[in-house]
Amino acid sequence: MLALVLVTGACSTQRKKPAHPRYLTPQERIAAAQAYLERGRQQEKTRKKEKVSRFRRAEWELAAARLYRDAGQTAKALPILERLAADAKAPMRTRARAGWLILQYTDCRDPERHWKVLEAYPDTVAAEDALWRYLELSREPPQDRIRRLRTLYGKHRTRFVADLVLFEAARLAHRQPELAWRKYAIHLLSFLARRHPDSPRRDEALITAARWSRELGNTKEAVGFLKTLLETRETSLFFGDYNSQFLDDAQLLLGDLHLERGEPKSAIQAWTELPRRFPKSRLRDRAYLRLMDTHTTLGRPRQACAAARELVKKTPRSRFAPKAKNLLAGCPKRP
Repeated sequence: MLALVLVTGACSTQRKKPAHPRYLTPQERIAAAQAYLERGRQQEKTRKKEKVSRFRRAEWELAAARLYRDAGQTAKALPILERLAADAKAPMRTRARAGWLILQYTDCRDPERHWKVLEAYPDTVAAEDALWRYLELSREPPQDRIRRLRTLYGKHRTRFVADLVLFEAARLAHRQPELAWRKYAIHLLSFLARRHPDSPRRDEALITAARWSRELGNTKEAVGFLKTLLETRETSLFFGDYNSQFLDDAQLLLGDLHLERGEPKSAIQAWTELPRRFPKSRLRDRAYLRLMDTHTTLGRPRQACAAARELVKKTPRSRFAPKAKNLLAGCPKRP
């Protein structure tokens, strides 16, 4: 009886309607900015009693500067940001973001100022933004930029931005026409995968290294990179799901590489495993199509028909479905 009363009460409780975001006028933004600054001043006066952290006050000041900027009051935002960036007691994350916003709000196009933010705050997200902006604005020769990034990595190899520095150096090296630089790009990605196994860029580094190795005709090395990537999933399943947007791409590419190496049996195995290992992959139809074409080339009509049936059954909306249906028209009917 008590359980019934509790359930009835819970069901009868009115849910709060979600608050819909509303547009703030410039005047409202300015008022909100002033309120943030006033709150910080009041807390500063009474900090001994309430012990408000410098982190919270710095965040209020940063929010006030952004509101002023959004209201078109950049002249009021910049002094706040400059004060924050120079405040040694403010959290590093807030100082870094303040320094980055100063460059943004003044439309700074000096790559060296962005580089300074990168060097000063390598453990922050602002360093990533500064790195990309530096690479966009810099007019140094690409080889000099690569060496500069490599030196920066040597100084900050354990910092938040380290793996991105390696990846961007590899991108620059790959765009160079010289073969030595393009090989060095693959080396950098391989190094990233080994030295930063927990990096969110590790999987992308491995599949990119495989693609670049394929471009250079080194399919054996490319297969090795893909197998390393795919094996990670197997070892990680012991601890829980391992999700990566590159795994099914790697499985499909692995089959392509085996076929290029004259290993059709291994290629067929790789493509057959794709829909089994990744049943929701967007690449299932491509795997079925490759199976269908390869079996046809090898003179295996029964297996080609089976792949066509799976394509039509599992991915009926695929753009390859009409081709599969044409093949099925000449296949013997299943009993």
